Amino acid sequence: MSTSRRSFVQGVAAAAVASGLDRRAAEAKPIEPIQDPGEIWIDALGAVRFGEEGFAEIARSGITMLDTTLGPAGTPTFTYEAAVQDLATWHGIFNLYRDRVIHVRRADDIVTAKREGKFAVMLGFQNGTHLNRDLRNVDFFYNLGIRQIQLTYNELNALGAGSTERSDVGLSDFGVDVVHRMNELGMLVDLSHCGIKTTLDAIEVSKKPVIFSHSNCRALNDNMRCKTDEQIRKLAAKGGVMGITTVNFFVSNKPRSTLDDFIAHIEHVVKLVGIDHVGIGTDSSIPGWRVNFPTEKIFWDFHNQFKFKPGADVRWPPFIEELDVPEKFHVIRRRLLQKGFSTADVGKVLGGNFLRIYREILG
Repeated sequence: MSTSRRSFVQGVAAAAVASGLDRRAAEAKPIEPIQDPGEIWIDALGAVRFGEEGFAEIARSGITMLDTTLGPAGTPTFTYEAAVQDLATWHGIFNLYRDRVIHVRRADDIVTAKREGKFAVMLGFQNGTHLNRDLRNVDFFYNLGIRQIQLTYNELNALGAGSTERSDVGLSDFGVDVVHRMNELGMLVDLSHCGIKTTLDAIEVSKKPVIFSHSNCRALNDNMRCKTDEQIRKLAAKGGVMGITTVNFFVSNKPRSTLDDFIAHIEHVVKLVGIDHVGIGTDSSIPGWRVNFPTEKIFWDFHNQFKFKPGADVRWPPFIEELDVPEKFHVIRRRLLQKGFSTADVGKVLGGNFLRIYREILG
């Protein structure tokens, strides 16, 4: 996270406390937990805060591992220098909380976190601009603990085109080289924000499974950020996993999406390609959107810096009411069981499928 962006988020947190929303979120009556003790729950793209309040939220969530984004993902000016600065900050966090937080470099780190009652964090980027068109930087960031890179954000970069770019040129030669090097090192190739052609190109050239860490189904919501059935089929054929987001405007085009609208995306992927290729990537923080964005103005002040195009259909509120709580995975588990999913299949959706692909890619 850049200094300016970090200052903005800190200001948002202060406003949340002043408004009382942060306090009310912390004091809200926890939802009755229904986690199977053997399940490892994974959020393939989200955010977390630490300190005693943050660790209390983590405990309520039941989540074992979360992949979090470094840097200002939505800007083409996300630089090498900003990436290194954010990595330094995170290494400081891992050192400060080394008795409670594990930095994920291999899949076994997630299993260790579950066994020891710790929280596992995987570090990733949501853009490739920080690579500076230099393939050696893939190795550099891997050696510093990065395990997931989304090739593009919404716009065009040196690797390919994002989902809101007016023309999708597909994966560049440099993009192909990056994917192959990530395959060799053991890094997750994330295509969540990539345009259709760039996504299909990357799936084709990758020698290993790829992921959509946080996306939704275009068959249910015709939004640029949602994936077509063709993309989902190709992902699954390669052995990949798709994380479904809880973001209101990606789930449906209704003013307020519901829990069942969210569940419908999981059901669609299951019907299309089977239970082994769907998971959860909330694209939210563990406590929920309202803690970070207590007012609509704060939400827009933050998101306008990313210059979203009309096709992205960003709107207030960004959250689904039932899922904007630390216990969102408990809520999802309960609803899936009510829908007739088996306990084993629910375990796959809530973390088992992503753990499987992490074992294959990270080792």
